Amino acid sequence: MKVFKNTIPVLRVLLLALFVFCTTGLHAQQTLKMPLADGFDFPVGKPNADGYYTARGVRLSGAVHYGEDWNGRSGGDTDLGDPVYACGDGVVVWAYNVRQGWGNVVIIRHAYRDPTSGQVKFCDSLYGHLNEFNVKVGQMVKRGHKLGTIGSNFGMYPAHLHFEIRHNINVGMLRDNVPRDFTNWAVPKDFITKYRRLNREWGNVPVPIGTCPEYQGFKGL
Repeated sequence: MKVFKNTIPVLRVLLLALFVFCTTGLHAQQTLKMPLADGFDFPVGKPNADGYYTARGVRLSGAVHYGEDWNGRSGGDTDLGDPVYACGDGVVVWAYNVRQGWGNVVIIRHAYRDPTSGQVKFCDSLYGHLNEFNVKVGQMVKRGHKLGTIGSNFGMYPAHLHFEIRHNINVGMLRDNVPRDFTNWAVPKDFITKYRRLNREWGNVPVPIGTCPEYQGFKGL
């Protein structure tokens, strides 16, 4: 009996160590090795947005709008069904029809090296109101890969692409969870112009995944 009692504290320590090891290990596994993007192009009229314009831009105060609405220059629904492309190399972390004001949404995670600081950074690009999409969560895509087509959220809006770039990769579909500032959000046109061409680097870097919060029963990477 005395021996048994003495083993209880030891077992507790071992169980605690096992718990820490397992949870730490799971946390460490939440990365994916992937290549750095060698630049970014526009998501429509590739690669230079030929035939398109931004009908509505980013506004982070007042009537908030977190991205850019890209429309075809012919107006109306003439761009309905036009192709939408990945703006850069990355991995699909979200690809669902989330209904409500969104419809079909694809989010891609990118890794790139900032030429000014030399640091590897991460960002997410979001493509909203798609008529259809042909990628899935976990799929690797290259710049210019066709993700889907321009939609209207099934007739809720005139056809256009809602396009966002976020510096914060923890947003997912819950945009009100982070401050409305340019620490978390980018102006897509400015971002693409700044990082249009980057040096190609061989080899892969670990990219955080599993950061998209669950949204109405949908879960991404």
